[in-house]
Amino acid sequence: MRRAASIRDKSLKPSEILRKLGACRQQNRLYLALGEIGRIERTLFMLDWIENADLRMECHAGLNKGEARHSLARAVFAHAQGRIHDRSDAAQQKRAMALNRVIAAITFWNTIYMDKAASHLAQTSPLYDAKLLAHTSPLGWGHVILSGDFDWHTGAAERKIARPLNIRPAKDGGT
Repeated sequence: MRRAASIRDKSLKPSEILRKLGACRQQNRLYLALGEIGRIERTLFMLDWIENADLRMECHAGLNKGEARHSLARAVFAHAQGRIHDRSDAAQQKRAMALNRVIAAITFWNTIYMDKAASHLAQTSPLYDAKLLAHTSPLGWGHVILSGDFDWHTGAAERKIARPLNIRPAKDGGT
């Protein structure tokens, strides 16, 4: 009861309680009770998983998004084989924040051009279906140059004209 009251009045974080329970001996009654509650929750989730195909699809979609993000992060951070070698916490956090910023920039860029492509298809293609946009992801990086020299002072940020879409005519003569 004291632990629940501590969480309720925010004088103790749940992570601190879990850390303290992890340090206790396995015979602690609260530790054993929380373990049993965890088993019940896991069993209920597994039953839902078995019965509900939509839940399985939702979970797989979430896992795929996470894997796509990790794949992009590995590609961006490939020069160090995905490892941060800095010793201090501040330096490690700085590297992680820089990596997240680059990933956010790539995602933002992709989102802008995916929107332009969707708008173009909506205007030109009779086969366009807006429902399919939910199945696209801005985490692709095959078109991004991840190595080389970059000139950050070209004035591209000040230009208001974005790069045009790369539109190739279809083989059957359509667009």
